[in-house]
Amino acid sequence: MAGITFGFTGSGLLDFEARIKEEEMKITKAPWLVIPILFLCFCSRSRYQPTIRFPYQWLDVQGYGGDIDKQQLREPSGICYHAQRGTLFVVSDEGEIAEIRKDGTPVANWMVKGDLEAITLVPETGLLYIGVEGDDIILEFDPEKGEVTRKYPINREFRGDPNFLQKRVDEYDNGIESMAFVPDPNHPEGGTFYVGNQWDPPMIMEVLVPLKSSRAAETQARILRVLPFKMDDPAGMYYDPVTRRLNVVSDADNIFVEITLDGKLVKEYAFLGNDQEGICLDDEGYIYIAQDSGGILRVKDLRKR
Repeated sequence: MAGITFGFTGSGLLDFEARIKEEEMKITKAPWLVIPILFLCFCSRSRYQPTIRFPYQWLDVQGYGGDIDKQQLREPSGICYHAQRGTLFVVSDEGEIAEIRKDGTPVANWMVKGDLEAITLVPETGLLYIGVEGDDIILEFDPEKGEVTRKYPINREFRGDPNFLQKRVDEYDNGIESMAFVPDPNHPEGGTFYVGNQWDPPMIMEVLVPLKSSRAAETQARILRVLPFKMDDPAGMYYDPVTRRLNVVSDADNIFVEITLDGKLVKEYAFLGNDQEGICLDDEGYIYIAQDSGGILRVKDLRKR
């Protein structure tokens, strides 16, 4: 206390110093009161600041290698692994669909009109389903024929709100951004789709697509429910049948999460890459990351499943 003036003298100063000493004695006698406070100060964190690094291994120069994109695809925004063909399918903002091998070697390329943002596989048929942002349409694509065979516009209504899945008219429409098909042999359609919507509003929803009940060239899909899990810009997604979890990445926050089909958070990681808009896992345990800014990263997934 020496050398510090508190602005008062005499008995007032003596009383103040006595109170200071009394508080110091309380802390000395009960240090356990301080420890929890310090623990909370150092351990508290905001919702989207994970402290766990995603467990992976670079396959080339640390931090630089691993880009398998041999074609310099423009704005790759979605990727999925096709188990029956043993290849990867990549979609881009420019309407391109590319089939490549695991090392990036080109197999085939097609062009489809629209801002293609997501792609997923229905294992039972081998058909691919592509999400078109802005229009919020799911396209059925036959890789054998190399053509779109059916279209499923998503009905924007949910729980009485006709524009729940918002449609922007005078500005860019940040709509569906990621998609994963979850097979269910007991479901009349063979399963349902989980779709990530970018910003209007940001959410993950379960969508019913009439894959079997309708053979029409165009049929509406509808929103069944919205998961309670909240994440800004769920840009990439795939379903892991081993863990029965959705694996989702947010390129807005560089966050990778594992959630249940009911939307409960299981694990959260800080994730590698930039502008991650597509992710998938192959049969050998490699993760592929499609970066909208360019490049397709391939790394070894070291997580235990």
